[in-house]
Order: sequence, then structure tokens, then C-alpha cells
Amino acid sequence: MRTTTFFAAAVGAAALVFVVACLIGNDYLFFAGYTVVQFIVLAAAWNILGGYCGYVNFGTAGFFALGAYTAVFFHKTYPLPIPVLLVIAAGVSGLIGLGTGYLTLRLRGAFFSIATLALAVVLQTFVVNWDYVGGSRGAYVIRPDNIDVFGFQLDYIRYLCLIMLVLAAVAVAIARTIERSKLGYGFATIRDDELAAEASGVPTLKLKLIATTLSGALMGMAGAPFPYYIGYVEPASTFGLPYAVNSIAMPLIGGTTVWFGPLIGSILLGTLTQIATVTISSAVNLLLVGLLLVGFVIVAPNGLVGLIRDFLRVAAPGRPDVRSIGLVALASFGFIAGVLEVVFGLAVVTAPDPTGVALASARLVLAALWLVSAYGLMTIQRWSPSTATLAFALSLPIAATSIWLDRTPTNVALRAAIIAIAIVAIFFLQRPDVRRLYQPRREQEAAA
Repeated sequence: MRTTTFFAAAVGAAALVFVVACLIGNDYLFFAGYTVVQFIVLAAAWNILGGYCGYVNFGTAGFFALGAYTAVFFHKTYPLPIPVLLVIAAGVSGLIGLGTGYLTLRLRGAFFSIATLALAVVLQTFVVNWDYVGGSRGAYVIRPDNIDVFGFQLDYIRYLCLIMLVLAAVAVAIARTIERSKLGYGFATIRDDELAAEASGVPTLKLKLIATTLSGALMGMAGAPFPYYIGYVEPASTFGLPYAVNSIAMPLIGGTTVWFGPLIGSILLGTLTQIATVTISSAVNLLLVGLLLVGFVIVAPNGLVGLIRDFLRVAAPGRPDVRSIGLVALASFGFIAGVLEVVFGLAVVTAPDPTGVALASARLVLAALWLVSAYGLMTIQRWSPSTATLAFALSLPIAATSIWLDRTPTNVALRAAIIAIAIVAIFFLQRPDVRRLYQPRREQEAAA
């Protein structure tokens, strides 16, 4: 697919998401959706330097804050439309990224990562002592309730969400274009072996400067609308640890070597953190992200994309068939459902109702079975079909009990869908070709 066609498709997908959210009519979707889409931009931007080039950047919060405080500065000096602020923030953050890269890219490994972290600290100290943009007290940004867009009155939060959706489409398109271009091949040589790339005549410093500039510019653009979204900014919120941690965790969990890895990781983790904020508390977000990050580093160092690729290489060497697609779908469902059951189970495990606590405990056990079986299915472990069958069978009475206790339409529809999927999954896992896929491991162990 050509770049222009892909960009048009990405913008069309963003527009479709916005229209569907408008039809649903729940304003919280736009508040939460803005945060999720914002992390798509940050993850794609981080991956240009951290994933494609292999240089881990801990200074994401610094570049994000640069964009935010650029918007605050112009809001106080001469208010400008958000699209213009995006361009200015890209220029400011891109220049800082270029200068930072020129000073630090001769460092490698942990030394470069520490230097980027020091950059964020320096920028935060500068902003704290800059009274014009609020300093340590912070600054209020008063936004209108509505804005006129081509003759239509649009709620301002919806307007910001629409802008961020378009920006996410641009960021993903840029990442895909880089991956499939000569620039992306040059980045890959730096990631694989920088010394060999230099010996082969690859202009590594030039390529790394391009990566830092592009990455910094996109991060600054992600931060520019933030003051208008939150209404009040302070150094602690813009230079916060969540931006640095999430922007690293999302590409690592999704997969860093392809453009859609950060997209998958940011949608998954961004949605999960928003659900955890509503059901438990925003204080547990970093805990969940940290646990998932540690888990993936141990069991799937190449992320979800790498895990699925390794599975398909064994299960379907030629082209994906019904069996391999079905197993990937079941494993994906088990992973997502398992993580969500952990969140929902923790939300009620301390409830005073004994029935609620018992059900939550059962859901936590089910979550563990789902997560273990999802990993086993993707790594072709001999015990995984039986474990997955047990997990889906256990989900039937738990879902039925949940419907009996909570008969709201949303819960009934969700649990009914789980019951239907579980029944299909149980029958699918009993297919002879599925069992055969996991049989060779048994024979190898017996021979050993």
C-alpha cells in the first residue's frame, strides 16, 4: 500500500472512530479517548528512536512538556489556534531534539538513556523557575465550551479529541513510511550493529539526529493540546513519570520493530489504564503497566507482534490457515480477558459483600488460567489446550453468576458474549488438527 493511500486510510479510520464515539453520545469516551490517542502519538514517536534505532529514550516527559508549555506561553502572549500551536510545538521540540541528539548521541547504551533523563530534569528545573508560564504554581488555561468548525458548533473536548486522532494518524503514517524507506533500513543497521554500520559507510550520526528530531517533534505535538484538555498545567503533571514509563512500555509490549507494535501496545495499555482509573484508582495505573512490562520482558521480549510471528512461523509456515488464526484469536481473547478480569476482580475483592468477594476471587483464578493458557497457546506448550479448555469451561458458571447478580444491559451483553465465545472455544480446542499441533512436543519429551 502506498504512503498516500495508507495516510488516507489512517485518517479515515480516525474519522470513523470519532463518528462512532459521537453516535454513542457518552462524553467520557472523549475524555478517556483523548488520553489513549495521546499515548498512540507518544509511543509511535518514542519508537522512531528507541525501537528503530535502538536508543532508549527516558526523556519523553521533557519533550511532551515542551509542547505543553509552548502552548501555555502563546496562550498568555498571543492566543493561537490549536493546529498552529501543533506546528510551533513541533518546531520547538524538534530543535531541542536536534540539539540534544548532537550533544548526547555520541554516548551509547545506558549512558545515552541517563543523558535523556537528565535533559528532562533540566527542562523541569527551567520551567519551575519560569514565572511567566506559571513556574512551580502552575498555570490555568481557560478554554471555550464550544468551537466553530466549518460552521458546526463542536464541544471543545470533542474538538481536541478529533485533533489528536488526526495527529495519531499522521504519527502512525510517518512511522510506517520510515520503516519501509531507506531511512528505516539505515535505522535498522544502527540497531543491529552500529560499529558495523559505520564501517560500511552508513552516516550513523546523521541518521540518529534525524531520529531524535522527528521523535522530539512528534512528542512536542502530542503535548501542545494538553493544557487546553486539562485546563491547568504544572510541572509535576507535564513532567510526570507516567509519560516516560508508558511511552516505553507501550512499544515494548506491542513490539518495537514494526509500526503497528506501538499502536497495539498503546491501545491495549491506554484502555486498560482508563478502565483501572474508573474501577479502582488512577494510583494503580503505573503498577499495572509495570507488572505487564516486567511480564513481557520475561516471557515475550519481542512483544505481542514477535510472539505471534514466532507462533505463525511454527503453526503455519506457508500462510495463516483457519487453525492458526483461530488459536491467535483465542490467545488474544484470553490475554485481554485475563487482564480485564484482574482489574475488575481487584475492584471488588475488598467489598463487604461476601458473595461479591467470592465471585471476585473466582474471577482472579479465571484470569490466571486465561493468561497462562494464552501464553501456552502462543508458545506451543503441550499443556496449553487442556488449560485453555479448563479456563473457558470455568468462565461459563462465573459469567452466569455475574449475570444473575448484575442484570444491567451492559453486564448481561458482556457476559453473554463471553459465554458464546467460551462455547465456541471449547469445541475449537477439541479439533484434531489443533491437538496435533501440540502433539510433537509430547513426542519429543517422551523420546528425551
